[in-house]
Amino acid sequence: MALGVPVLIAALGGVVLTSQAALAGQDAPAVTCTLTVPAEPLSAKGLATPYRLEAPCHEADAGSAAFVQATIIDPATGAVSVYDPLVIDAGSRPAAPPTPPKLPAGAVVGIWFGFNGDDLRLAGDHGSLAAGMCVNGEAGSIFGQFAYCNAPALFSAANTAIAAGRLGVPALGTAADGRPCPTTRDFGLVDMDQSDNVTTTYLVLADGTTAQNTAANRAALARRGARVEVNGSDNALLDAHVFPALGCTPYRAPDLADAGAPATSLALNELQAAAHQAAPVALVPTSDPMTKAGDKQSVAKTNLYRAGVGQPAIDARAETPKVYCANLLQVGTERIELDRSLTVRAPSPDPEAANSLFTFLAQRFSGAYDALDCPRLLRTKNPVTVTTDAKGVAVSARLTVPPHPSASPSHSPTRPASASASPSAAAPVSTSPPATRQPGHSAEATRTTTTAPPQTTVQTTQPPQTTVHTTQPPATTQPPPPVHTTAQAAHPVQTGQAGAPGTTGTDGTGVRTATTATTPAAPAVADPPGGTGAPTGGVKGANADVPGLAVDAMRLKDPKHTTAALTGASLASTTIGVTLLVGGAIGCIAAIVHAVRRNRGRYFPAPDTATTRISPW
Repeated sequence: MALGVPVLIAALGGVVLTSQAALAGQDAPAVTCTLTVPAEPLSAKGLATPYRLEAPCHEADAGSAAFVQATIIDPATGAVSVYDPLVIDAGSRPAAPPTPPKLPAGAVVGIWFGFNGDDLRLAGDHGSLAAGMCVNGEAGSIFGQFAYCNAPALFSAANTAIAAGRLGVPALGTAADGRPCPTTRDFGLVDMDQSDNVTTTYLVLADGTTAQNTAANRAALARRGARVEVNGSDNALLDAHVFPALGCTPYRAPDLADAGAPATSLALNELQAAAHQAAPVALVPTSDPMTKAGDKQSVAKTNLYRAGVGQPAIDARAETPKVYCANLLQVGTERIELDRSLTVRAPSPDPEAANSLFTFLAQRFSGAYDALDCPRLLRTKNPVTVTTDAKGVAVSARLTVPPHPSASPSHSPTRPASASASPSAAAPVSTSPPATRQPGHSAEATRTTTTAPPQTTVQTTQPPQTTVHTTQPPATTQPPPPVHTTAQAAHPVQTGQAGAPGTTGTDGTGVRTATTATTPAAPAVADPPGGTGAPTGGVKGANADVPGLAVDAMRLKDPKHTTAALTGASLASTTIGVTLLVGGAIGCIAAIVHAVRRNRGRYFPAPDTATTRISPW
């Protein structure tokens, strides 16, 4: 299905511009699924009860798979642990029964959700949403792929244990590049919608049934062709890809489903970032597509999202989208370029999007920079030029790193952030005020596509290709220096309404053609489960760290920009050609802006077709 993103075709003496919408006639529907939360979700029984993914969605389909992750703390001792509840198709049985967790007395449980589709609707079972203090956004305005249950209470209990000396959060350590290891709040890692999705993985069998990814289940189900299914996630990108490439170690805790084997989680990443991320600290901005309400930024909804990841309430006067972009431009480009020699040798999380971790991060940054409207806010064009092969795979990238502002040290974090006093701190958050949602918009860049045969090695030294940034204003001023924001202490954010039906999560993952619904209405829990546009399924990849198992390719949720090939005779060869170029470009830009506003900038073209492929990362 087309998405209304223009296709530029070179012609003699001019450029003929048309749109993919004209070629295919309509947009692909969003992938919307409903996940039923079991009764008493914060109890041991509730954790061990499978969550049900309602038809027409299927957990075995990488493009509509949902994921659940719990982190538990014992307030008496400060001990933390992890448990990944299972998701199954409604009406099916697990491939292996979930392992019941043994929870300490008085345990505080937080639950987070990830999704490889667009909109994940949480439905209740016997009052489970209210019992679990579950939040998907607010009525009529969902977050996206992200949702949580009882998360503020978990972070509050953890901060109390930290302050009392009962919980020690491990230091970040030093990366192979000589810098502190990154976190989920590092401008060298964040993207258009930071701190979303989880590190949970499941085993999926050929018959579509699923099981928890434990050592016992891997051994028992390997002969039945079990494969590992993953959630395209900022957290998984950090823990499973960036950390190994930089020689860093993620924060882990015992997995209660896997005999205490060490496991990562979203909550552990956020706790470590709160304790140790130095300034400038990346906190969820109001320009994040998941925190907008319609096309408008929402402080209230941003605070509701922040409460779910242990971040303080926003100081909207200091923490502006422009400040966020300035830090992203300076710190992000510098760190990606600094680590090039390390990441260019590391495998790509999504081989169909990029041929190395370096090109993957570069194209991801490029998409985030445009989606957050940074070119307009900073009056500085996209600093990344990505070259793709004939299959649309990013094979090389060139970054323009802005010079450091001499008066600002923000390019090199040196001051650790306190877990109780800094902007990065996960300040104790109890129940909190509701916020508002917006599906978000972006300003996606257009860049040239090389049409050379597919390449198997990264070209890091080739000269940059001519790039046409049709949606970006020309650089007219130097970007503002990175700014250290000083968010005020979090005022409580009500999550008491979290159980209200109709809040859902969105975001796109998997290989498919889809667009994100622009202003989804809040459905009632009693509404029939639904989802439009069943996706086409995932692609098995090569993350084969589990012997005997095929592993689904981990895919990025950020865009490989729509690209334009300008070939043939000179555009100025005839007056007609020039007229076509100028007039057509105006229509092209308008179509791009319309498309990215509707699709949140998470799309990139499928080679040789009029479709757009979405990567879940």
